[in-house]
Parts: sequence; structure tokens; C-alpha cells
Amino acid sequence: MGRMMRKTGFGGALLALLAGALLAGCGNKADARENYRQIVDDYAVFTLEQDGDSAAYDKALEAVGIYLENDDGDSLEKARSAVSDTIGRMEEDAGQAVSYELSEELATVLAGYGVDQEEYTINANMRSAYLSDYIENLKTLQYYLELESQEERDLLRDTLEFLYGFQRDSQTCEKGFYYYSINYWFAGWEGDQKAYVEEKVIKNLKSYGAENPVWEDSREAVEQKMNLYLDQMEELQYRLEEHIGRSQEELYQMELLSE
Repeated sequence: MGRMMRKTGFGGALLALLAGALLAGCGNKADARENYRQIVDDYAVFTLEQDGDSAAYDKALEAVGIYLENDDGDSLEKARSAVSDTIGRMEEDAGQAVSYELSEELATVLAGYGVDQEEYTINANMRSAYLSDYIENLKTLQYYLELESQEERDLLRDTLEFLYGFQRDSQTCEKGFYYYSINYWFAGWEGDQKAYVEEKVIKNLKSYGAENPVWEDSREAVEQKMNLYLDQMEELQYRLEEHIGRSQEELYQMELLSE
């Protein structure tokens, strides 16, 4: 899991922190005891909540994409509303977020399955960090959407298109990464245990997912797929840095010409 600790540069999303949390995993110590349901039921609550936030972000990005494709006043207003409304809901949710506290009963169950209690709690408390990233990203799009009906539109359209594409592609990678992070916690579970994870978590996902997903039975196989997503995220981050560098150089040249 060493490569999964690399800093990806994606704002405050703390992907590396999540990857570290996965080190604990549920592993192969799981057996046929009924208390495995307690872990899955608890895990489903905060995971599906985080997945729901991701789905809301998907919808906002979709509205921006529709505007850029259609380029008309109606779709512009819909994109602005979608982004603004999503920011408002997420800020409200972030303000009402309650810190997760692990019960003594579940802590005992987790210990029986070899799950590190601290890492499990970190994972459960990641929602605020994810919401912060979504809000920051959407506010950036909001800024450029507001300029679309002003004189700066032609000058800034390329930036809006780039940022939308960057956020869309990053979101695709993150959704795949988080899908396999679920797989990692329960890799090695079989039979009724695996079926219960699918019933309570996987079937209820609205956003997290990968293209042609395959549920892996070993942590090693899951790590390989997660590392592929990390590689893609780093490449996207490199593209963003290149774009920022070009934009700064163009601005500098324009300032020189205006002198």
C-alpha cells in the first residue's frame, strides 16, 4: 500500500489519508459469526452518506456540461442554479455534520475482525473533508459561470471548459477509487458475508463505481486497481499545473503588451 500514500494534490480531499485508513481493512479474519452485520450496517451509514454527496456533485457537474454543450441562456441559468443550490446544501450539511463516535460494542466487534478502530473512525469522519472539496470546486465553476454573460466571456470560456473537464475527469477517477476502497475493507469475505455487503452497501451506491467493476477477493488485487486510479489522478493534477502555468504566462504577456 506504499504507493497509495502518495500526495495527489487534490485539495483537501485527503485521498492519501483515506488510503491509509484502508490499511486496517477487515481482512481474512472474518468468519461466519453473525456480528459481521454490525460492521456492515454501521459502515453503510457513513459510506452511503458520502456517496450521496458525490452523487449531488455529479448532478451539478452534469448541468455545467449540458450548458457547455448547448451554449444557450436557458441551460446557463440551469447550470448556475444547480451549482448554487448544491453549494448551499453542501455548506448546510457541512455545518450540521456530527463527529462520528465509535461505540464500545462495535469497537469490540471490529477488534475481533482485525480492524483498527482509529483508522475506521477516520474513514467514518471523512465526509466534512469531501464536502469541503466539492464546495471549493463548485465555487470555482460558479465564478466562471457568472462571467459567461459578461464581456469577459470569450476570454474566459477556455478556462471554464478546462476546469469543467478537469473536475469531471477527476470525479470519475475518485468514484472508481472509492468504489475499490469499499472492496478493500471487505476483501476476503465470502458467502453470506459478501452478499450482505452487496445488499447493504454496493446495491445502494448512487455515485461511487468503476467502469466494468470486478469485486476482488484479495487486497493485493484491489491495491493494484486503486493505484491505477492514483496514477490517473496524478496525471490530471499535472495537467492542471500545466494549465495554470500557461495561463499565468499568457496574463504576463498581455500585461507587457498593455504597458
